[in-house]
Amino acid sequence: MNQAPVIPITDLVEITRAEFLVTLEGYGIMPIASDTPLDYSLFLAKKAELDRIALYLVYPADLYIDGIADCEDYGLQAQCDSAFKYHCNGVRLALGSTPLGYHGWAMALDQDKLLWQLEPNNGFPYAATWFAYGENEYIPEKVLA
Repeated sequence: MNQAPVIPITDLVEITRAEFLVTLEGYGIMPIASDTPLDYSLFLAKKAELDRIALYLVYPADLYIDGIADCEDYGLQAQCDSAFKYHCNGVRLALGSTPLGYHGWAMALDQDKLLWQLEPNNGFPYAATWFAYGENEYIPEKVLA
């Protein structure tokens, strides 16, 4: 994957975990850890910034093909890279239904609280581009938040 200088997102909006989960509940998405709070607050980026970093949250498919990493590993890597490199912890691991079965990927709310999804495995034709809720038949059911 192309490596460019890492430029953190600086124009972030902070919301509480509770507000984040209430917004996602409107989409029918429940927290993976409902009884164990994780981050107290999350920092949401503008959609343009999510678009800027999308390419850098996608990883070669060879680790999946070789059986080393599975879909949740790809989603977690995107979540961690977004937080560590771009200071945006609003990108999270999503789990849910897809045409290929139960799957893991990355999702985010933007500053307008619109839900965006990202396939972090470069083996998929729509990897590296954020797509809206329901597109590509990805229906998130749980989020690591």
